Amino acid sequence: MMLLLLNALMLTMPWGSIYLSLIIAITYMMYRPQHVLHPNNMIFAFYGLYVILSSTLNLILYAIHWEYVLPWGQLIFWDLISKKTLFQAEFTFLILYFSFYQFTKVPQSIVSAPPRSVVIKPLILTLLYIWTWVLALWFIQVTAGFPAWINDYSATYLSMREGHGLLNVITIVFGNITVFLLGLKTYYSKNKRWIIVAALLVMMPLSFIAGIKSRFIFLLVIFLSPYFMRMVFSIKYLAIFSFSFFILLYLGTLIRTEGFYASAPFFLEMLIGYFNSFQLHDSIVISRDPGLLQTVFQIFTKPLQTLGFITDLDANFDISVMLTKEFFPDQWYLEHATQQWPLDTELYLNYYGIYLSWLPLLVYTYCVSMLYRHAVLKRNYNLVPIFVMEFQRIFSTMRGTLVPWEVFIYVVQYLLIYVFCRLAIKVGPVAAKVQNAEVKVS
Repeated sequence: MMLLLLNALMLTMPWGSIYLSLIIAITYMMYRPQHVLHPNNMIFAFYGLYVILSSTLNLILYAIHWEYVLPWGQLIFWDLISKKTLFQAEFTFLILYFSFYQFTKVPQSIVSAPPRSVVIKPLILTLLYIWTWVLALWFIQVTAGFPAWINDYSATYLSMREGHGLLNVITIVFGNITVFLLGLKTYYSKNKRWIIVAALLVMMPLSFIAGIKSRFIFLLVIFLSPYFMRMVFSIKYLAIFSFSFFILLYLGTLIRTEGFYASAPFFLEMLIGYFNSFQLHDSIVISRDPGLLQTVFQIFTKPLQTLGFITDLDANFDISVMLTKEFFPDQWYLEHATQQWPLDTELYLNYYGIYLSWLPLLVYTYCVSMLYRHAVLKRNYNLVPIFVMEFQRIFSTMRGTLVPWEVFIYVVQYLLIYVFCRLAIKVGPVAAKVQNAEVKVS
């Protein structure tokens, strides 16, 4: 009844986004996941930022007659967004949320199984740590050199990394493996201080060369994943994670924009404008009809370019790149940057929106749920870093496509991660007493 009422209000009342926000928030609170790494936490994180936060701040500033202070003024108008966009956003959210809710269910006996003892082989970890440092420093040097990265970070990050994709991918893979193993070693060690210091030290250059704010958060989640696996989620943790996220977002934004958004009004307006995916999707909804399989085959463009079958270097390989060229050509051709259209855009152009989108969404949620069950609930540490990457990639998926062009790279990454984890991690029998037992939440 509540859902029907909110849908009726969303259809008939102004600022329909507020009722969509209520649907999202109420659904999450009523069916809140019990574990930190449950996929629905990432689903809520996306909609919480791109719908609830952005639209609520937009409404508050509208209500108090806020005068925008950023040079380009107000760009986001949630009160003007089409009803069709709002209802598609709701449909996608509900399909994803309740699919994950159902597919991740397992018997309680699996969840409560006693943990086993774990040992990280020191030689392999040491070699991986040194190799990761070498790769990170090598990447900095061959792209632009230390002075350029330090003196003009934004321009260097946006324009000087091109042509070094393979080295970047290799650095990311070994960085992820190393950080995860350090996190696992921290979890099972009595003396944690120096391991944490070592982890933070290697996370700094890895974050620096990959955008700082998002990459550092990504690595931090990988490092803390052994702890997150055993945390029973609560509102307290939701508040802590949210506060930490915005602190890191603010600091990362300061570094990347060289202090441009330092003032509170600038940062506040940035929050509204930064999470703009549904406004971008609305421009698609009002300008063209839904379609079938219009962009889904773009994932083959890059491999075919590499093999020489496609000679057009400007061929579209990603839906956000394609649409950035159309709506914001200067951003792509001058800065090689993109706007991020949401998953709803891919579903709209390839599966007729709500009519067929439920099918690929069900397949996607089932695959991620199976990985979650085997990695997290069954505590298969060889699979945990792979799941954590997919867990965080849920956020990227919501801002892009279900199957990105990097899928072929991901497969190789995951194979390497699995192999090195098997080499580095030794799992013993069930321990009578394991250090750092389950994290208890009052």
